[in-house]
Amino acid sequence: MKTFIILSVCLLSLCFRANASQPPKSVKIRGTYTYFVPENVSMEQARNTAIERARLEALAKEFGTSVSQINTVSISSHNEESQTGFRSIGMTEVKGEWLSDIEEPKIEISYQDGQLIITASVYGKARRRDNADFDLLVKTLRNGIESETFKNNDHFSIGFKSPVNGYLSVYLLDDEAGTAYCLVPYENGNGKAREIKGNTDYRLLCTEDPLYPYDEETILTCKGDMEHNRLVIIFSENGFIMPITETGEYVPQLSSDDFSEWLYRNRMRDPDLQIMGKIVEIRNENN
Repeated sequence: MKTFIILSVCLLSLCFRANASQPPKSVKIRGTYTYFVPENVSMEQARNTAIERARLEALAKEFGTSVSQINTVSISSHNEESQTGFRSIGMTEVKGEWLSDIEEPKIEISYQDGQLIITASVYGKARRRDNADFDLLVKTLRNGIESETFKNNDHFSIGFKSPVNGYLSVYLLDDEAGTAYCLVPYENGNGKAREIKGNTDYRLLCTEDPLYPYDEETILTCKGDMEHNRLVIIFSENGFIMPITETGEYVPQLSSDDFSEWLYRNRMRDPDLQIMGKIVEIRNENN
């Protein structure tokens, strides 16, 4: 009888451990946000902001939020007199993450007393996320200088730094073409996510990178007066599989729908996978 009891306890312990290691299950959620657009914000930027905030509203409603506080002390000197300033910053974070859209976000445009108003409605899959992300440093560089606004034919590169070892991939999404282009890893990367060493400064997509396979710098081009492209930065301490065909061939370019499906599968496999997004604006001053 004692042997049976010990064996039962061990089995229960193994079951609990197995359940604890499984990623949180995804749920379907909806959200709506109404954005009163400032005059200096473009229609494309306003649309993206409204959609992102609608997702955050849905996540906060489903999973709740956590509030933290950062206290900073600054000491300055003026006319041989020192002054000490104290500032407290409250931060609110949602305890969930958006995995993928089930339906295309819906946008409604209206005006009130001449002010543009955009209402975004979203419906997608999400999951609880209680663990904190690493502080990843990601910079978009225009001719070597940090910027998110570019001119036609400007040199483009990315500065990246992680506090831990891991694996990295970067995609550029062209929403008008409905296509996702893999920027990192490069074509010579054999379809494997770029291995990253912690606390190391990387300059990607330029000739300063030893793995960069081209002789010329990466440039951004703009066909119209202005374009907005989305960068998706994917990082994890665990290796992840890049998109491949049924025969195992690496696919550096795929449709936006296929990219979203691939990203969703990886996020379900790896709860620690981090996703960051950046909007890059390109202006054509020759038009």
